[in-house]
Amino acid sequence: MRNYFLGLFCIILLGGCQTLTPKKQTIKIAAAASTQYVLDALIKAYNAPDSIQIETIISSSGKLTAQIEQGAPYDLFISADTMYPNYLYQKGLGLATPVVYAYGQLVLWTLESYDLSQGLRVLEDKAVEKIALADPKTAPYGELSKAYLNEAGIYETLSPKLVLGESIGQVNQYIHTRTVEIGLTAKSVVMAPQLKEKGQFVTLQGAQLAQAMLLLRKATSSKATMSFYEFLQSSKAKEIFKHYGYVYQS
Repeated sequence: MRNYFLGLFCIILLGGCQTLTPKKQTIKIAAAASTQYVLDALIKAYNAPDSIQIETIISSSGKLTAQIEQGAPYDLFISADTMYPNYLYQKGLGLATPVVYAYGQLVLWTLESYDLSQGLRVLEDKAVEKIALADPKTAPYGELSKAYLNEAGIYETLSPKLVLGESIGQVNQYIHTRTVEIGLTAKSVVMAPQLKEKGQFVTLQGAQLAQAMLLLRKATSSKATMSFYEFLQSSKAKEIFKHYGYVYQS
């Protein structure tokens, strides 16, 4: 009998210890590939307490939108445009109207020695055989790239040279591995410390994207998500966005 009560005491004690161990809260962020590097910097600056874990899922905004619509358990969606967050909000999947967090810029990026002062004309050079851009159907920067080339009247001419990446992340990989000679990508990528000294880039004037984020319904009871969401709108976060090439005037 003595052993029985001793065993029971141990079980109660262990159970009590388990309840004393705080459970970690996880913030699941679905983020556009163009925000990958700046998001790392923002998370580091946020300096989340040990009780909070931040998990990022990086892909094209279009693919992430499809996942969220199908019930993916994300708390926050950081898109590379405003169209996808607005679409999800209209579907009733957001807690508040989407917030524009910054304007992204489009650049030409190459690891070769082309004269980028020519702007888009460099793309028509015979030495340039492959040009990467993101898929306009799922990636906002791809759509912007296509529109920009169309406006310049050279999209159709360049079509045989174009190599589509499923996201800006894949475009960057194509450029970085020299699968292509040059590509159109987000300025936030080439401003990342790990890529800033690699190759050369030129900002394409007037090619900007309003980029929005959406607090998703799953985050209803998550104080941790709300805290990070508010941080992304703070002056400290805006300074980090600017450091990565974002602007606040369209």
